[in-house]
Amino acid sequence: MAAAERKNNTIEKLTNLTMRTLFFAAVAAAFCFFSCQNNTKQAPKMTGLAGNLQDSSIIRIWPREMDSLLRINPNIPVIDVRTESEFRTSHIFRSMSCEFNDRTFSQRIVRLNVEAPVIIYDTNSSASLLAAEQMKQLGFKRIYELAGGLFSFAREGKALVTSESKIDSSTILK
Repeated sequence: MAAAERKNNTIEKLTNLTMRTLFFAAVAAAFCFFSCQNNTKQAPKMTGLAGNLQDSSIIRIWPREMDSLLRINPNIPVIDVRTESEFRTSHIFRSMSCEFNDRTFSQRIVRLNVEAPVIIYDTNSSASLLAAEQMKQLGFKRIYELAGGLFSFAREGKALVTSESKIDSSTILK
C-alpha cells in the first residue's frame, strides 16, 4: 500500500510539474507573440550629428578596425582634417592633410574619388564629424571616421609619424 501511495504521489508531482511547465511556456509564447507584433510607433529619429551617423555613408571606426580596413584595402585614403601645422607635428602614416577649417576644403576634398571609401580623423573627433557630414553632402559614399581621433589612435599604442621620425609621409591635398 505504501508503494502504491508513493507511486500516486510521484505521478501527481510529475503532473503538477508538467502543468506548471506548460503554463509558463504558454505565457512565454504569448509574450513573444504580442511583443513581436508590428508596432505603428517608430523610434524617434536622432537629430544633429548623432542622427547623421545613423546613415550608412558615415561609419565610426576604432583604431583596430582602421588597421583591418587598411589591411583589406591598403589604398584607402586616410585624411587628416587638422591644420597643416598640427599635421606636420604628428600624423598617422600614409595620411594626407586637408584642413577642414580652410575655406577651400570642399574644392580640395572632391579631388578624391567620391565613390571610393575614405578614412578621416582629427585630434578627438570634433572636426572630423563635421567634415564627414560635409563630405556626405559633397557625394562621398563611404566615409570612415576614426572615433576618438588621433588621441584614440595613440592611446592604442599605434605609432605616429612625427617631425623627429625622419619619415616623409607629408602629403598635403592642395
